[in-house]
Amino acid sequence: MDLLPQWTEKADKRGLDPLGIQNSGVLLYQALLPGISNVTLRMRYYCYYCWVSETYARSGASDDFEAWRTWLRKAEALYALVAAYAEETGVGGTEWANGRLAVDKKVIDFAAAASTDRSQKLYLRQALGVFGGAYFSQMEEMGLFTYNKHGIQVATRELGKRAATLFADAIGPDVAKLLRKKIADASVSARELERLSPIAPSEIDEDGAEREFYEMLLFAEGDTASENAHSRSASLRLVLHTARAIEAAPGPEDVRWHLFDVPADPLPAELEAQRLNWEVYNCQDLMQVAAASLLAWALSLLNSADGGLPILEIRAQVVDELTSQSELGFAGSWREFRSRNVRETYDFRETWNQITNWRGAPDEKAMAAVQLMAALHQRTLDRPDLADRINRGFPLRGMAHSLRTELNWLASEEDQTVIEKIADYMIERVVRRHSWVAMQKLRRQRDYTFLFEVRDGRLIYLKNYQPVATTPRLMPAIQFLEDIHLLNEDGPTSRALPLLEAAA
Repeated sequence: MDLLPQWTEKADKRGLDPLGIQNSGVLLYQALLPGISNVTLRMRYYCYYCWVSETYARSGASDDFEAWRTWLRKAEALYALVAAYAEETGVGGTEWANGRLAVDKKVIDFAAAASTDRSQKLYLRQALGVFGGAYFSQMEEMGLFTYNKHGIQVATRELGKRAATLFADAIGPDVAKLLRKKIADASVSARELERLSPIAPSEIDEDGAEREFYEMLLFAEGDTASENAHSRSASLRLVLHTARAIEAAPGPEDVRWHLFDVPADPLPAELEAQRLNWEVYNCQDLMQVAAASLLAWALSLLNSADGGLPILEIRAQVVDELTSQSELGFAGSWREFRSRNVRETYDFRETWNQITNWRGAPDEKAMAAVQLMAALHQRTLDRPDLADRINRGFPLRGMAHSLRTELNWLASEEDQTVIEKIADYMIERVVRRHSWVAMQKLRRQRDYTFLFEVRDGRLIYLKNYQPVATTPRLMPAIQFLEDIHLLNEDGPTSRALPLLEAAA
């Protein structure tokens, strides 16, 4: 009997969270850097969009949404051309723009590319472009944008209009006039692109009011700032602390691991509280890639068996493999195993790199994942502050799984051998869990994300899975700090020092 659904077409979708654990980490990092997302790549867009909105409103704008969308898309297409001409990154549509610049030597007419006609070569296919797909929600969070009564996104009366004015002042009246005309005309020459270069993302004046505005926007000031603003400010200061410690502009991995351990020199209370939040996030991500490694192992077992395997046979093979790894201490109880896991010298980062690397056999990664889960369990037992933050940060009940739910499961029946405990985990928390998660996606989203199928009581391999870390908005956050001259290749600039001292 074939249990593959017959009532719908099977779409080829992998599913980004096959065990339903990743989302708990996503929700946490969203709270750590609100107002910035993984696709808000350059700081200057925040003022540019406000200027685009205000200019539209002052030019006898129509209340028709299509008219606003057309204006917005032309503004984005032109910005992509300017950025491509200046050889800058982080601007949506530059792939299209580079192609046009390569063939159109004199004048580029971009009206068709800025339309929503799918028969044309569009700068971007998203109906509301980069603005709708990436920036609007974050600018709304920061108080720069809202909706008017006609459902059109508009710059807010205070902060948004101020941002628009600062952008206009920064580029000057002549460039602003040319920019407005070129958006309306939907055509631009190479000479005009050169004249428009002051609007490029990297052209924020180091000593200008526009730069100061961005700093004010990113870093909370005073008691009136919202909780989200304080959280963003604390995270950005921690990025600067990391940069100072390594004496360079950090990458996301540098920040992750610098904030993972309690620092030798205590941080101010507010920053230590936020550092602990980042540690919890990293522990959550470690747990989810460990569980994903066990899923990848289960899939490899299915892939190696012609005709699939019944669940009991999967469990038996897991037991056999764990039993063969006697040197790892799997024959002892879970309590003995996690307490014996070397605490101070256990290298979380090395295991992380091993598991998330595309190279390596699934069974080898699974053995490392078991040790990682034990190390995480022991870490929370050794650190009451960490355990308390985990308990406050993640719900124990409900359908979502998280670091807390997995630790709670591991803490039950600790007298079980590691072999029996992990064999049970593989079946209950990995194999059956994936089947349940995939079924929910099929029911609610009509997405077929099963990595195996059930046929005649046997699980049949469909696709493999590589553990994937979440991306906690750190790359754009670092880029923003560079855009506004607070970071460079040597670490924090002199302009960043007051921000570091203010947190001291």
